[in-house]
Amino acid sequence: MNSSFLPVSVIRVMEAICLLVTSKADLIDGDEREPIRSQRLSIPLPRVVRLLNFNGIPSNPAWSRLKVIYRDDMTCAWCGKRGRMEELDCDHIIPRSRWHVCPPNLRRAYEVPRVKLQNIAAPWNSWMNTLAACRKCNAAKGNLYPWEMGHRPLWSPYEPEYVPSIIVSFERAKNLGWLDYLLTRRGTLVYPSGVRAVGVPSRKRI
Repeated sequence: MNSSFLPVSVIRVMEAICLLVTSKADLIDGDEREPIRSQRLSIPLPRVVRLLNFNGIPSNPAWSRLKVIYRDDMTCAWCGKRGRMEELDCDHIIPRSRWHVCPPNLRRAYEVPRVKLQNIAAPWNSWMNTLAACRKCNAAKGNLYPWEMGHRPLWSPYEPEYVPSIIVSFERAKNLGWLDYLLTRRGTLVYPSGVRAVGVPSRKRI
């Protein structure tokens, strides 16, 4: 959460601990049954922390698998079949296994700009290189390029102007103790298992 108690992102436990130890965040909610211990301190396992010196909302939506599925309206970009969140995968147009052997002039349009590389785990995880796909189509594509399949996606990938800052299933939010902090907040999406539609964002069709 930012300093105004608005959810802004999901981070790893170790990141939360570093923020707490360096006094950059307050612990809002933690699990005392599973404390993180060292020789000098003991901290409840962080569930929710509040940043002390950040009061904004991220302007550029960060990439994630669930956000790609949300952007594509929970619809497979290859066959057009709509599915549930848990039924869909995130397909890489240029496969991860062939990213480094793909000619640079071909992958340039799909990779993350260099100015953003420090914010992601891998350059192939970008808005421009990923599409929602049902498991059948994702398995059929495998590690092929689209032009090797002889089949083009129904729309082109794009970086959305807006997606919720946090997208999480109701069950996961409940298990992690997040429901009280997410259900009434703008900019978050808590979806129940079985939901089939969360919105109809505009798409750039090929």
